[in-house]
Amino acid sequence: MKRILYIALSLLACTIFSACENDDTDMSEIIEVYQIKPALIEIDSTALAEDADVVPTDETDETYGDYVENTNFDDKVITITWAGDSATVSGTVNKVSVATNGGHVTVTSTAKRVQYILQGSSSNGSIKFYSEKKFRITLNGLALTNPTGAAINNQCSKSFYVVLNEGTHNSLRDGSTYVDIDGEDQKGTLFSEGQILFSGSGSLNVYATGRAAISTDDYIVVRPGCRIYANSTAGNGIRGKDGIFINGGVVNVEVSADGAKGLRSKSLLTIAGGRTTVIATGNSLITTDEETLLPDTTASAAVKSDSLMLVTGGTLNLMATGDAGKGIRLKQSYIQSGGKVQSVATGTLLQGKAKGAKIDGDFTVTGGYFYSYSSKSRPLDVAGTIAIATGYTTYTSNRKVVTIDY
Repeated sequence: MKRILYIALSLLACTIFSACENDDTDMSEIIEVYQIKPALIEIDSTALAEDADVVPTDETDETYGDYVENTNFDDKVITITWAGDSATVSGTVNKVSVATNGGHVTVTSTAKRVQYILQGSSSNGSIKFYSEKKFRITLNGLALTNPTGAAINNQCSKSFYVVLNEGTHNSLRDGSTYVDIDGEDQKGTLFSEGQILFSGSGSLNVYATGRAAISTDDYIVVRPGCRIYANSTAGNGIRGKDGIFINGGVVNVEVSADGAKGLRSKSLLTIAGGRTTVIATGNSLITTDEETLLPDTTASAAVKSDSLMLVTGGTLNLMATGDAGKGIRLKQSYIQSGGKVQSVATGTLLQGKAKGAKIDGDFTVTGGYFYSYSSKSRPLDVAGTIAIATGYTTYTSNRKVVTIDY
């Protein structure tokens, strides 16, 4: 294959320079660039050694409330167990009512500091929460499928702690068609109006065929020890309206719908630890603008944020294979001071340009490792200023790859 590529490029050079036999142009660099292969990006579920999470004890710390350890949920516990088309409830808490309809459960609560342990299996079940106070759910070996909507739907705007019990495997699935209720959102298989705060050392697999896999109208935090896999064939993988903060854990995301994003944040996106892998295979989504009646094209992306993307640690592996797909798509700036980021775009250019990273703001790297590859367009497209701090060991840039290493 390399020999064929070399001959093809040599013939191209002859055409350009007319007299190939008399031309002394060195084609080796051009050939070398075209032979570059992208970094291999694959879903990786292997175990990850991580330092123990440091729980803040100062109540003035802005992250204090994100830690489930800082609230006592042990005194008020309700256990819900699914078995086929039914669910049983054990435990009672004052000011909490739990209603069951086959495998579908509705919780209404005005109580503080309640923990719900969810376990068992159902192919026709779900749970919905109406709560005035923050609460905790502990997934203790739960396999739940809702054929007509979200498997877990939290209508409370307060903190929503999702604890993956140690050693357990949990899975959630939605249906391809949702039955909605006026005035209520259910934007994915696991949906919450409030923050979703993941912790624990179990695993959670979330599959979506109707909408997003994991979605909140607030922000999402993933802590060390978590193992999360999100897959959507209809929408985004993990969506946080007010931000996504990956502080640790193993996070794998796959999306295949046209225009879908693996990680989608309307606000700050932070990678501080763990290992995150995102693969987006969808092509561009083409719709019609209601006002102009002109085509409106939205490309898929492994990561998209409308705000700042900040990388301080961890590993982030990204790949977009669809037409015009982007590995990283930012409306504002990118700042990296540590960690390892690899972004690969291999899509076609029919509806736009496939790029490893497209950034509307500035691009600043002061540490860590950054790699961006594009097979057919710019690997790094920055509208603002590019600032690379001194002290790097590698800084290379060509038509296919940009590599920065400290």
